[in-house]
Amino acid sequence: MPLSLSEITEINRLAHHYGLVSIADLKLNDIKSTNKIAIEYLSMMEFDAVIVNPFMGKDELRFASKQAHKINFGIIALVYMSHPGAEESFGIYVSANKQISGSQQLTQLYKIFFDYASKSHVDGIIIGATQDKILNELSGHKELPIYSPGLGKQGGDIAKAANNGTNFFIIGRSIIDSKDPLEVVKKIQREISNNI
Repeated sequence: MPLSLSEITEINRLAHHYGLVSIADLKLNDIKSTNKIAIEYLSMMEFDAVIVNPFMGKDELRFASKQAHKINFGIIALVYMSHPGAEESFGIYVSANKQISGSQQLTQLYKIFFDYASKSHVDGIIIGATQDKILNELSGHKELPIYSPGLGKQGGDIAKAANNGTNFFIIGRSIIDSKDPLEVVKKIQREISNNI
């Protein structure tokens, strides 16, 4: 956040030089016009995609996805976070606005977010690597690649996440906080290679 537009662009160009994809983890969640401007600026800074929060609503998410795809930019929807408190929000039961036999049907919020993501043609979804049950439940829907944070420091396990459907691993603090980041990266690569 403290970096300038030119500094962020320089970092993204360096990432692209090494064949890496650069995703802005902003959990973007706003009205259509604000999301559109944010996506345009992120694209100008040479990010490849942004993580968005489906809490914005299905119409806003669909609009953001369309706007992003017009400029060859990716949208990844947050479906379930990796931290222990995620159950208090993503796991709560809410009304699905459907009446069955005179009573409201309740469903968990993450299922609604997954439905929004599927219908909005996003490019992937975020499900924390610590959420084995949720990963396993939603990985059967192969149309949406799964990106999983929460490995290492938060207790997510690469082998479990891979077996439960994770396609891409988001690993930050285990590398950044290490005394030997390169060795940690090599270890993680070996672990991923052995489990995919």
